[in-house]
Amino acid sequence: MIQQSKIRVFYQVANEQIMLGEAFSKKCGDIAAMWLKAPMEEILSDDGFRISLYDDGGRHVADKSVSMGTADSILSTVD
Repeated sequence: MIQQSKIRVFYQVANEQIMLGEAFSKKCGDIAAMWLKAPMEEILSDDGFRISLYDDGGRHVADKSVSMGTADSILSTVD
């Protein structure tokens, strides 16, 4: 099995999460750079677009709220 870091993009409504897609990379630095460049949205509720970062071992690293445009740009770079 190939180990890859990834970013999962999802939309959250209340306690439900709808996964929209994943961005993978064989190079961890590519995904880490994409994660760092994604601007975080200041939102008043937990609803909205979010991204989750996973390391190459599959462990969850972090989450952040993003705009619809940022979520779309991440999904458009899927290898």
